[in-house]
Amino acid sequence: MKNTAILLCGVPLLLASACTSSFSKVRGALNDAPEWYEARRTEIRGEGYPAIADIPTVDADWKPGEGLAASGAEIAVIQAAFAADARAQAPAAGAAEIAALVAAIQGEFEPGLPPGEFLTQTEIAAIRASFNVPRVTEGVISQ
Repeated sequence: MKNTAILLCGVPLLLASACTSSFSKVRGALNDAPEWYEARRTEIRGEGYPAIADIPTVDADWKPGEGLAASGAEIAVIQAAFAADARAQAPAAGAAEIAALVAAIQGEFEPGLPPGEFLTQTEIAAIRASFNVPRVTEGVISQ
C-alpha cells in the first residue's frame, strides 16, 4: 500500500514538472526568435487573426461568372492585341527549324563516338560457363 501511495503521489508531480518544462520551452522559443521574425512570433501566439464576426460574407444572389464579365468588343480588342504580338505567332517552319538546330548541334560533336567494344557471343558463353559450377547450380554438394 505504501508503494502505491508513493507512486500515486509521484506521477502527478512528474506530469506537472513535464508540463512546466514544455511551457518554458515554448516561451523560450517565442522570446528567442529574431526581431525580423516578429510575424512568426505573433502567429505562434495566435495573435493578429480576424475575429469570425469580421469575416465578410458573400451575397446569396452573387454568381461567380458575373464578376468577370467583359463585353464582346473588349474581348475582340484583347484577342486582336494577342494575335498581333510576335511572340504569339506560331513558327511557319517549326519542324524544319528544329531539324536544322539538331543538325547544327550534332555537327559540333563530329566525328562522334567510337564504335563500342562489346563482347562477342562466344566470349559471353565462355564467361557463363566459368560460373557454371555443378555443385552450386544443380544443388549437389560433395563433402
